[in-house]
Amino acid sequence: MRRLLYIIMCVSLLASCQKEADIAPAATATLELELTRAGRPVVATRAVDHDLTVDIYDDEGTLLNHYAPGTVPTKIVLMPGNFRIRAFSDNQSTWPTANSGKGEGCYYAETTFSMEQDMVFRLKLDVPMTNYAVGLKLPPHFNELFRSYTFTLTSGTRTVSITEGEKAYFAVADGAFSYALRATNIDNNTHSHSAIEFPDIEAGKLFTVRYSYDSDATSGGVDIVITDDMENDDTNIHL
Repeated sequence: MRRLLYIIMCVSLLASCQKEADIAPAATATLELELTRAGRPVVATRAVDHDLTVDIYDDEGTLLNHYAPGTVPTKIVLMPGNFRIRAFSDNQSTWPTANSGKGEGCYYAETTFSMEQDMVFRLKLDVPMTNYAVGLKLPPHFNELFRSYTFTLTSGTRTVSITEGEKAYFAVADGAFSYALRATNIDNNTHSHSAIEFPDIEAGKLFTVRYSYDSDATSGGVDIVITDDMENDDTNIHL
């Protein structure tokens, strides 16, 4: 009888230990995120840009966490291990057709990181623009001297017309862009120039085509100036 009671007590003790093991918290680590689009203003109270999607993968490529824009938490609890994180805008394939074909900025970045048990890992990642933009700047009083104009940009297979104040976005992979202006003045005389190519494109940049009058402002002559306006870079490239 004593032996039977001893066996019952041992079994009960083992069951109790098993329950404690089952409810014991798993080893975890905490990821603290700070994700912003490069060149964009940062909101002081927002650690993660609300326009970014975030995916987190393990070292075998399995998707662990997916967060849609506006739902990315600043702290994410993960099991210890090795990870890859992707942060991107949702327009990876649709940006060229946005804004009636003028396009929009496209953003993407990824990196890897590792975390150990009970670790708090702070990850700051700037997500750059992967395409580039082209804008137009006309000289003073242009609309008083010219009744209409067409400014055309071409890169790769895309041709886009924009007006002053607008931007067109193009893929770096398509190479150089070319531009041309055709304008009709108040006397119904048309002025134009052949398409001019600008080859030195770079992701994340805004290239502004700035026109100016020649010595006779009424003749409609133009000098071509390209300005890289991104990140307050005012370096002029004269053609």
